[in-house]
Amino acid sequence: MVKTLPLQQALEKLDLPGAADNLFSSPAWLRVIDRAYSPAIFIKYIERDGRIESYVFYSVVKNFLEWKVCVLSYCDYCDAHISSVADWRSIFEDMQKEFSGFRIVVRSLRDEAARSCGCFKELSREYFHLLDIRGDIDSVWMGLKDKFRNQARQGLKRGLVVRQCTRKELWDFFCLHVKLRKHKYGIFAQPWRFFEVIWDEFINRGNGFLIGAFDPAGKMVGGTLFLVCGNTLYYKINTSSQAALEYRSNNCLLWEGIRLAKERGLEFIDLGSSGLAQDGLVAFKDATGAKRMEIVHIGYHPEGYVFSRKRILKCYTRFFAAPWMPDRITNLGSALIYKFLA
Repeated sequence: MVKTLPLQQALEKLDLPGAADNLFSSPAWLRVIDRAYSPAIFIKYIERDGRIESYVFYSVVKNFLEWKVCVLSYCDYCDAHISSVADWRSIFEDMQKEFSGFRIVVRSLRDEAARSCGCFKELSREYFHLLDIRGDIDSVWMGLKDKFRNQARQGLKRGLVVRQCTRKELWDFFCLHVKLRKHKYGIFAQPWRFFEVIWDEFINRGNGFLIGAFDPAGKMVGGTLFLVCGNTLYYKINTSSQAALEYRSNNCLLWEGIRLAKERGLEFIDLGSSGLAQDGLVAFKDATGAKRMEIVHIGYHPEGYVFSRKRILKCYTRFFAAPWMPDRITNLGSALIYKFLA
């Protein structure tokens, strides 16, 4: 029998095996999503002999853009803890019955049961990189490709300073991130509230750090927000100044993250997802020697389902993320729309 609980009740009442093993199913990350965007998050689970054997976190999205059930919103991926293909089918059928007019989407990395249960069709794929840092620090350094190491050396020779940042410097990082997303990609950055909550839930509790890269004049030219969960350091958000590419800040920032991860006794670096067409980003991650895998986006939609009204979103984005738009107005546009982008 499939049971359902809202997120807060589930976190308070249920013993969820494996939830803390991955960032995107951890209670801390779920609190970030809840506090930053307030989506309707639930858990469906199957219990046998007093123990939970299978469960799925999901959000219910019902707004002017789309109606869908998402496993799980605002996550790079979210593998469900499922003990069998039959359990996935039972949970899917329960979702389908409860949300008859909704489509269901899953971002799956290692969840073979979701891909083989026969409930979903493949929608798209992304690359994913995982770097093993279990060797000694010298071996990890030599495992980086020559080009990566040389570019890291170049930045330091030019006077780049790489160090952990304070809470006050989070705003500088955010402003740099907004400019990169707007001027290079023509899209929104996540709203400021998202970064504030991440700092509260992770960095204040010693489970992450913001590393900044500063030019010889002390100006921030790059930064990376790293989060810790289990035995893994997550390369969550990176940004850099397009006017200071000669400093190779991204290489230096990632190496500093690796070094700090080794000091903490961590074993892996989750480098996150990359679009199949993001050749530069994929090449950067390949140059670390990380293992490349794929995140598979799978889904179901009922017959006659009307898909997301992307024309509305595209027009909104073009206006608020236009190069001439003041950053404070872009930030306002982001804060207003992001809760609808689950």
